[in-house]
Amino acid sequence: MNQQPNILSPKEAFKACFSAVAGYLGRPSAETVLFAGVPLSDTRIAADDIRHLAERIGLEVTEFNHRDFLRGRIDLPAIVFRVSQLPVALLALGEDDAYITAPQEDGRTTIGRSELAASYISGGASFSITYANAAETMSVGSAARIERRHWLTGTMGAFWRTYSKVVLAAVFINLLAIASPIFTMNVYDRILPNKAISTLWVLALGIGAVILFDLLLKTARASLIDYAGRKADLRISYLLFEKVLNSSLSARPGSTGEYANRVTQYEFVREFFTSNTISVFIDTAFVFVFLLVIYAIGGWLVIIPALAFVMSVIVGLITQRRIGKRVAASMNEASQRQALLVESISTLETIKSLRAEAYLLRKWGEHSKNAANTSEKIKQLSAAAGNITQSIQQLVTVALVVAGAYAFSEGHVSTGAIIGTVMLASRAVAPLGQIAITLSRFRQAMLSLRMVNSIMAQPEDRPDTVGFVNRPIRKGAMVFRNVGFVYPGSENEVLTGLNISVKPGERIGIIGRIGSGKTTMGRLIGRLFLPTSGELLLDGIDIRQYH
Repeated sequence: MNQQPNILSPKEAFKACFSAVAGYLGRPSAETVLFAGVPLSDTRIAADDIRHLAERIGLEVTEFNHRDFLRGRIDLPAIVFRVSQLPVALLALGEDDAYITAPQEDGRTTIGRSELAASYISGGASFSITYANAAETMSVGSAARIERRHWLTGTMGAFWRTYSKVVLAAVFINLLAIASPIFTMNVYDRILPNKAISTLWVLALGIGAVILFDLLLKTARASLIDYAGRKADLRISYLLFEKVLNSSLSARPGSTGEYANRVTQYEFVREFFTSNTISVFIDTAFVFVFLLVIYAIGGWLVIIPALAFVMSVIVGLITQRRIGKRVAASMNEASQRQALLVESISTLETIKSLRAEAYLLRKWGEHSKNAANTSEKIKQLSAAAGNITQSIQQLVTVALVVAGAYAFSEGHVSTGAIIGTVMLASRAVAPLGQIAITLSRFRQAMLSLRMVNSIMAQPEDRPDTVGFVNRPIRKGAMVFRNVGFVYPGSENEVLTGLNISVKPGERIGIIGRIGSGKTTMGRLIGRLFLPTSGELLLDGIDIRQYH
């Protein structure tokens, strides 16, 4: 009787392919190591999941499509996804224009290029090594952290094409902003004196097209920023929560509420780097372009908006410096309130039993009062900076009209040039009102980034290097060899010089008073914590080497 072949699901087939690629490149190939904590879909493998899996073992991913495959623009090893068929891992190029593959569902280890080309390839990923296995030359437990890209730059760098389009759109938007003042200047200087109505309509149609194009560019820019922000938000939140779940318990902070508040700080980082910040910086940089155009039209009148620019920058820097100190205090007060809230909710039964409601309400009131006072000071400084900048913008218009009148009386400029200069100056100083706010947001984002970095730098249960043992626990022989343990933040040893040997299948009972270390032994066996001194061996191998 013929045995039916095992039918793999797309997820199982991908796991087999990725394990083969990892092993081919000298990386861990055990599924318990490669896919631990990664929620893969049963039907479709996302490109972000492939990239994330590869980064964890030091591989870089290059995506390709069916056209790239037909043109031979792929590197090996690679995983090819086919429509209505299971994925296949291409490891190397063999003889007769065939690829050497991982064992397929039918047992074959080769596949012809023509066969692959005949089946429509929905996509694929090539893999390459990004760093060496540093753990091969280092002792267990002392492997140095392998340098990788910063978690934020690595995430945002994936959207460089999108942000380059945002930059390009912002550049054209600012260039098109010059058209309206030039149109107005020509109408007053040439159209009206000559009564050239037909020319007026031609110019009006042209400026109408410019305005329409400007609207389309602004809409496209907003869509691109929203798209990149949404994708980055999903990626950053995933990385951060994964880090929280994989962080070692030895790095766990004392306050759960404060830790939760530190985790939520990523929202400030994400909002700053994925919002209109790029557009604000580009608009500010284009101030110099507008000043050059003003100089070409109005000559020395450019001094007025130039001085306004300098004054606005000074106001922004002073405000940012004063707000920065209060932002740090505000974030600290928010952490204290969050810690009190979370810990009160989690221990509500104990609080009611001890009748501690009044004490905690008093503490909550103190934290709320301090937070409200700090927030009020920040708002006052921001409002003052905004009002000063707005007044500077209004003074620019008045000063240009007055100075333009003197220049007109001396025959240096025309009426249209004065109007065009005023319009250009208004456009030039418009982004200056956002300088103080943007600098304050930058300060807050940097403080939040520092807090999130402290989380991302925490040690993990899963080692940073790739030199640990990829093997199952077969027998379960366990040996405590002179084990000592001290909980993080404590000076008292819970276990001292513990020596126990447990054979496979053996059952033992551990009896002791409360605080004698029974639970701690279980935590060490489960690898929730690692011994402070001594060795804990499983099947003769130090538990530190296991994933």
